[in-house]
Amino acid sequence: MRVLALDAPIQPSVGAAGININAPAEELPKPKTREQLPELEVLDFGSVQIWLRAGRVDQIGVRKGYRGRLNGTIGIGSSIRDVEAAIGPVSEDEEDNLIVLRSPGWCFETEQWRGHDLADNGDAPITYICVFAKTRE
Repeated sequence: MRVLALDAPIQPSVGAAGININAPAEELPKPKTREQLPELEVLDFGSVQIWLRAGRVDQIGVRKGYRGRLNGTIGIGSSIRDVEAAIGPVSEDEEDNLIVLRSPGWCFETEQWRGHDLADNGDAPITYICVFAKTRE
């Protein structure tokens, strides 16, 4: 059974917290809480959330308390401007997640925006980063 690593790098399409996408549920530590949804199970470890589909890791989300970084620079508390400077232009997907088109396999959320325009919220800090497989069925 693995221990979550709160300093582990965030790797798009690969994993976070020392856990890989598609890892079997048996490898995971016991969560603080567990929620059963249709077709998904959500395990909450505090700073890390893991979604299971058919007994395997489907997504990993990190939030406050997680210290690992994406590309060694982007983490919880970084801003939209930081993401654009380090990785590329940010846009919204069809589910209102913030993404970088040329960097698939992850998305992020920020603190509440002022208005609805991405350009007016470049200083909004990241509160949640989610990692998943590049392609979804």
